[in-house]
This record gives sequence, structure tokens and C-alpha cells, in this order.
Amino acid sequence: MAGWADSGTPGPPARGAGGGRVPPWPGAVRWLLRAVLAAFACALVGAAGLVAARTTPPGPTFGRLLAVTGRTNVLIMGLDRTVSDQNPNVEYPVSRTDTLIAACFDPAARRVYLLSIPRDTRALIPGRGYDKINAAHAYGGALLTVRTTENLLGVTFPYYVELHVRGLVHLIDAVGGIDVRIPSNLDYDDNWDGLHIHLKKGYRHLGGGAAAGYARFRHDALGDIGRVERQQQVLDALLAAVRRPQTVVRAGRVLSVMHNDTTTNLDDTQLAALAWFGVRLPRGGLVTATLPGRFGGYAGYWLPDAAADRTLVARFFYGIDPAELSAATAEVVNAGAGRDPEADTVARLGALGVRIVRVASAVDASETVLIVHRGSAAVARVVGGITGAQKVLRIPAQGGPDFSIVLGRGSLAGGTTRAPRR
Repeated sequence: MAGWADSGTPGPPARGAGGGRVPPWPGAVRWLLRAVLAAFACALVGAAGLVAARTTPPGPTFGRLLAVTGRTNVLIMGLDRTVSDQNPNVEYPVSRTDTLIAACFDPAARRVYLLSIPRDTRALIPGRGYDKINAAHAYGGALLTVRTTENLLGVTFPYYVELHVRGLVHLIDAVGGIDVRIPSNLDYDDNWDGLHIHLKKGYRHLGGGAAAGYARFRHDALGDIGRVERQQQVLDALLAAVRRPQTVVRAGRVLSVMHNDTTTNLDDTQLAALAWFGVRLPRGGLVTATLPGRFGGYAGYWLPDAAADRTLVARFFYGIDPAELSAATAEVVNAGAGRDPEADTVARLGALGVRIVRVASAVDASETVLIVHRGSAAVARVVGGITGAQKVLRIPAQGGPDFSIVLGRGSLAGGTTRAPRR
């Protein structure tokens, strides 16, 4: 684990200040901690046999046990409570996303990129029109939220995690609390919703309830953007807490929270692989950012800055120069896919800056095909990934677009159908 590596250099036995031999306790402790961490990960994997059957097969970015073998995108949704206007004890089954984080686990760079999307971000919600992005979950649950975010960013999310407020509370309590620096006193009471936040400035050790309140506070000059910054701070502190050696003895409690307070289409071995990847991140391996934009509009929207967003997305999720994407051109040919895949494809390519030169129709095709006429292999991989291409052909051409995307009946771009495992 990072920070605990031995030098590996042989030498004579160490001696103390008085000349006596120093017992090899530090090395033994390090090896013991490594063994316990490995056992913790194995326990997560072994739990797969103790829970309900999973419906999602292993993804292409997971290889051998506990290994993340390629860039893996996960959309993390923190859900808010929706209570009756007449009775706060009545909670509705629909929820908005109080927190929305697009995550990319990048094993090549040994980093996890977290892009926070403010809940008030103006986005086109399929079938609903423009609205604040947090409303997508109320309209269509996790699947519509995933689809809306994919179209907004130009990134596909094969996996998602829904975490209720109580889940965040339980998770932080399970790891023994977190340490954060609170820059100013925070005081807020919402008697109707039962939300009471009273935190003093300074370095504080917070339990789950206090930490959740800190992450949810938005009644300062920065509003929702200030809350996003606090959410990122809590996530960073949570990762630091997970990496504490003493946390391994709490593995059972953490596992219980993951099963009881989350909904996800990741199976247990995949969750264990991502957790193990996160625990082993080097210093500076967690990179956070907020979707660039500005406040505006009559409804208090967060209006995305398209150019800045493309630059950040290209860096976080593709590791590519955004100029390569904005220089590319494409045509979209609907060959029996339907309206939704066509609209989603155009939206995702546009979000990345790829210029659409033509949208046309053709006779039915059984699968989606990407035809590469010219351009780099890196851009072709990006275009093929976000359009769900099942086949890639290279047909050089002098004129016309760089890429042709033929959307067949088997198109994967028309919104996810990935079912949750619980």
C-alpha cells in the first residue's frame, strides 16, 4: 500500500541508541497491515456468495481478481429526501440527486478523477426538456440520470451507485468518522425537514450526522457551489479515513452499509476492485473539480461553460487533447435505431466538440458501425465508445466527414438499460 512500502535493501540488523538490537516490529506491523487489507478485500469478494444473485456481468475494464484494467466510469448519485408539503413525516418514493459526481478510475495514471456536477446545472432531460439536472432522478430514476449526464458530458457511464443520505451517515460512522477543516461557523435550521446544522470553525472530527450536514450546507455566499466544495472535502476526508490502518477492523460495518444503503449495478467483486484501487492511490491521486459554469437564468440555474467543460472532460475521462476532438467532423446515419439513439449520439458528440455535418436516414442495419475515413486512432476510440459502436471499419476518403456513425437496431446509445443489482 502507498506510504507503507519497504525499501527492499538488505543490510545488517538495526541497533538502538544504546547499541542493542531493535526488534523488527515496524516491518512486522507493515506486513500485518498488508495482510489484513488483503483479507478485507477478499472478504468483500467472498460476500458475493452471501447476497442475492447479481444481474450485471463483469465489465470490460475489470480483469483478474481486484484489478481495474482500464478506465472505468462510475456515476455517483447522492439522493435527497422528498417529503410532503403537509406532513414532513410522509416521505415520497421519488428523490432528486442532492449530489452528482462523475468518477473515472484511471489505472494507467493511478488516479481517480471526480467531477462534481452542481444540482442546479441546466441540462436537457430526455423526454422532459430543459430543467435542473437533479430533477432527472425524480422523473426517471437512476437510468434517466445516467442518460442525461452522458448527453451533457459526452461520456458513457456503464456503472452507477445511488447513496441515500442515511447511507453517507452510516458509511462515515462505519469508518470511525472523518477529519475536516471548517473555515467558518455554520448555522442552519430547517425544522420542517428536520435538518439542523451547527458547526464551529476549525479542525474537527465529525461523525456521520455532522459530516452529512456539513456536506449539505448551502446557505452561504457561494450557495450550491460552496456545497459542492464541501462535498469534495468530505470525499477526500473519507478516502483518508478508509486508508487509516485501524479502519480494516471495521470492514464488516463498511460492507453492511454498501449492501443496505446503496443501489448499484456493480457486483461485489467490481466494488472490491474499485475500493482496493482507491485505497492504494498515491498522494495526489484523487483529483477533484467542479463542472465549469456560472449562475444565470430566472430559475437560478448553473449554466455550463461548454468550452471549459470539454477541456475538463477530455482530460479527466479520455486523456486526450480537446483540440483533437473539436477538429473532428462526423455524420450520423440512423439505420433503424430510432429517435432516442440518434438524439443521444448527436448530443454526446456535440458535448465533446465534434462537429456534426450531416444527419441522415438509411435502410435498417442490425448493429451500430463506426466508419473511420480519416483522423487519429485516439479520436476514433472516443467516438466509437460514446456511440456504442459494435464494429469499426476503416474506409479512407478524401472528402466528407472524418467519421460516419451508422446507428443500427442494436444501438447502445439510446439510454442505458443496465439494471441495478439491488
